[in-house]
Amino acid sequence: MTRGDSFCRRRAWLTAVMVLALTHTISWSANEVAPDGWFRVIALDRSTYAVSEPKYWQANVSYLLLGSRSALLFDTGPGVYSIRAVVKSLTRLPIVVVPSHLHFDHIGRIQEFSHIELVGDQVLRRETSGGVLTLTRGQCLLRDPCSFRVARWLVDGESIDLGDRHVSILSTPGHTPDSVTAVDADRHWLFTGDLLNRGGTLYDVPGADLKAVASSLARLGEFARKGYIAHEAHSERAILPDEFLKTSQGVLDAIAGHANGKRVCLDGVPARQFDVNGFAVVLPSDADERLMPLASSTTEIDWRHKPCSSS
Repeated sequence: MTRGDSFCRRRAWLTAVMVLALTHTISWSANEVAPDGWFRVIALDRSTYAVSEPKYWQANVSYLLLGSRSALLFDTGPGVYSIRAVVKSLTRLPIVVVPSHLHFDHIGRIQEFSHIELVGDQVLRRETSGGVLTLTRGQCLLRDPCSFRVARWLVDGESIDLGDRHVSILSTPGHTPDSVTAVDADRHWLFTGDLLNRGGTLYDVPGADLKAVASSLARLGEFARKGYIAHEAHSERAILPDEFLKTSQGVLDAIAGHANGKRVCLDGVPARQFDVNGFAVVLPSDADERLMPLASSTTEIDWRHKPCSSS
């Protein structure tokens, strides 16, 4: 079997198994039970699971990658209900948590896990005292600060050995300075967080950097050209290589001013929205205004498809 045949078979199998979702009703304590269907577990293969929260307003998807000695949990979701019981139902392996970035809907109840690893720049390290990282409101995108204990700092490109499975963590800033992508080279899979989202990619949040977006998309584009599939953080539907490359180019065109967008209003903050290959992409306004931190994890963004009122 050629490498191309293997990749095609893997893609066909992925498409088939993603249809077979196992819905779990879970409880994280004696006093709290998630509603039916809150969590949906999708087997990407025999040792990889997407843990979706389709009833949450952002429809977050976290990923659990199993090795022979430990497992990697990529994001912990918004924390409206704890993801920990779902993880425990899938594996008894020790869990390493790596968040795709540090917005509240990706680190919800992350402190329930004892081993958290981050790619740490100087900013994050300065914000850490006694092993506890305390984020600003802009970093967490919540009005109340977020904090948790960091067990280990990673460097860009470092590989995490799960036992018979190695996952590399790449720094891919743009959506946020701390955004990362997990790379499973054996499966030709990327786990890309919020760098590119099918339902809506926000590049108007605090700390978003359009030059970094362009650089990170170019970096991951090299993987897409090798046939890597991207699993994003707000859709159960994977982004296929050709789709990733075409959408990335559209994003670059929008950033460069070569595409027409429309004026929209996000929570009273002016922004520009572009339809890029069927993906909604939001860039800051000409005045570079940014989305404000939300009141809570269940507060929905008021997204108006028209300019903000001048009053």
